[in-house]
Amino acid sequence: MDIFPNDDFPTLERNGKTFVQVCHSTDVLRRKGTRVEFDEELQIAIFRVGERLHAVSNICPHNHSPLLHEGEINTEDCTISCPMHGWTYSLHTGRHTSSSHSHVKVYDVFEEHELVYLEKPQPVEVEWKW
Repeated sequence: MDIFPNDDFPTLERNGKTFVQVCHSTDVLRRKGTRVEFDEELQIAIFRVGERLHAVSNICPHNHSPLLHEGEINTEDCTISCPMHGWTYSLHTGRHTSSSHSHVKVYDVFEEHELVYLEKPQPVEVEWKW
C-alpha cells in the first residue's frame, strides 16, 4: 500500500514531536511494508512485526533505491532486507547488520484507536548527486 500524506492529514503532538495520522491499523499488514511518501526524497516504510510497528526510511543508501517497503522482513531478527541487493537493516536501530558505515533513519510510529500515527519527518537535503 502506498500513502501520500498532505496538509489535510490530521496531526497530533506527543512528547514534543508532531505525528501525522497516515492510515488505519488494518492497512499495515504483517510481512508486508507500507510506503508513506511525503515527496520523492522523503519516503518512510512502516512494518508490522508481531504486534509492534516499526518505521524506517524507505530509501536504501546502497544505491539510493526507494524499495525497502518491498523488502523481506525477518521477524526473528526484526530486520528488513533491500530487494535490490540484499542489504539488511535493523528495524529497531536502522543500522546495517554487517557494517557500521551504513544505516537508515528510524522514525517513531504508534497505533491509537485503530489509527496509525507516524512521526512527521523533517525535510531532507539530498546527499547524493548523479
